[in-house]
Amino acid sequence: MANVAIPGTALSDRAARRLAKPETWFGPSGTKVTGDAVAAHLQAAADLMKRESWDPQLYDRSSGRNLYYALRHTSDDGLGDDDTHRVVEDVLGVVLAAATGAPYVDYEAWNHHATRTLDEVLRACQAAATVAREYGPGPLVTRPQVEPGQGR
Repeated sequence: MANVAIPGTALSDRAARRLAKPETWFGPSGTKVTGDAVAAHLQAAADLMKRESWDPQLYDRSSGRNLYYALRHTSDDGLGDDDTHRVVEDVLGVVLAAATGAPYVDYEAWNHHATRTLDEVLRACQAAATVAREYGPGPLVTRPQVEPGQGR
């Protein structure tokens, strides 16, 4: 797992191409998500896990104290939402696949591996946040909203 500890994890061309696809950065509501928003969601989840010592070796899948629940809890606290959560899942998968050399990694299965430590989870979150900032869209320019029936 040493690769995950390095901020700005070197990604394979395949992983970089996946993150370069615009559809990667859209949440389930159809809203585009910035790299900074994804990074903030990851950081808030990592902070929660660290603060409360949500070590995967101490808590099982059903405990509600793992990376999935940290990401969900962060959404519930307004530090992310369903859109950033979904994009976070994709970015984590890409980063973990690049770090492990696997063609695909499900971050939940990775988190629940018997040897996983809190430090590894926190490093993965940091690496994914760094990658999100590097590859994700920048600040979104908002357009004035046009109400139905009104012209521009």
